[in-house]
Amino acid sequence: MQVYRQKRSAKTRAGLKKYKVPFIKPDFPAAEDVAEDYKKILSANWFTNYGPFEREFSQRIAAYIGEGYHACTSSNATSALLAGLLGVLGKGDGTRYVLMPSFTFVAVADVVAWCGYKPLLIDIEDKGLHMDIAQAEDALGNTKYEGKIAAILFCNAFGVGTTDIEAWEKLAEQKGLPLIIDSAAGFGSLYSADRKVGSAGTCEIFSFHATKPFSIGEGGAAVSRDKDLIEKIKAIQNFGFGGGGNALYLGFNGKLEEINAAIGLRQFERFDTILKGRRQVLGAYARLNPNKFILQENAANASLCFASVLTDADQRDGLLSNLLESGVEARTYYNPSIHKQDYFKAADRYSDLKVTEDVDARILSLPIHDNMRAEDIDLIVHILNG
Repeated sequence: MQVYRQKRSAKTRAGLKKYKVPFIKPDFPAAEDVAEDYKKILSANWFTNYGPFEREFSQRIAAYIGEGYHACTSSNATSALLAGLLGVLGKGDGTRYVLMPSFTFVAVADVVAWCGYKPLLIDIEDKGLHMDIAQAEDALGNTKYEGKIAAILFCNAFGVGTTDIEAWEKLAEQKGLPLIIDSAAGFGSLYSADRKVGSAGTCEIFSFHATKPFSIGEGGAAVSRDKDLIEKIKAIQNFGFGGGGNALYLGFNGKLEEINAAIGLRQFERFDTILKGRRQVLGAYARLNPNKFILQENAANASLCFASVLTDADQRDGLLSNLLESGVEARTYYNPSIHKQDYFKAADRYSDLKVTEDVDARILSLPIHDNMRAEDIDLIVHILNG
């Protein structure tokens, strides 16, 4: 696997490697449509700082999640999560923990550390690839961490909503802790038939990066039922200003530009089609040999940044090589998990992370595009099924 990373990096730097089937293929609005929006931005002379496009985009995000929700946009999901943690917890002094998985993107741990808290890494379950709630309950009841855990930071792995969200909300309520949810790739995903990702916990965070199903280039958002919290998050990412140029909070600049918000509004017009196309691709992956490949639980209800499957650890790297050599760009997210990243190797672990280690060795991430060609899907299925 390391050899593959080195080769891929060298080829990428040289601009030599082209894949017949890329891992990510963003689907953006037509250039002429965005050009019309840009003309309006020029005419208004309002390019950032919560202009008319951004305000409408924030309202559309909240309305999409459901009645009674509020949203604020951000320059990216990392900024939204940073402002969210600061808004909910305030700046930490480095002595308290945030309970979170190791099996997630490193930005989550980065934000915890930047906010002045310590990641307390726990294991996942191997169906949904989410935090193991039994281990979380054990950690929260352990006298070693009594009074030292400030929040639960749940991650909907790959944007796929956990089917246990009500149990997590109940646990957080029982322990008197905020439940902050990183649902980066999950805009458009469902927890269940009648509940959207974005509707849970103290607040949820989304990414609209170009790699995500709802893509605007760069951007993110925080969503919550708590209007005051959303206003606070918005203030924090506007230098902490609470009005009149008075900094009420420790802040930074995390505002979303008008052009990105305009793209986001255009994406709403086509999002149902995008989701339908991606879910059709996942349905086609159901032809993979069920004795060799296990699809992530509840993926059929997700917005699907890509398809995550588990296979045998002794076959995974060989299958990955076969895909790459055939012109199919595939990955192994989130391998390596956070506890294997050099900066976070010393982070506290509640357990030996046995399932995380196992999933790291077995995960295979397959491309999904909403307009993916049938022959490309057939090629991938043929290669993997042998």
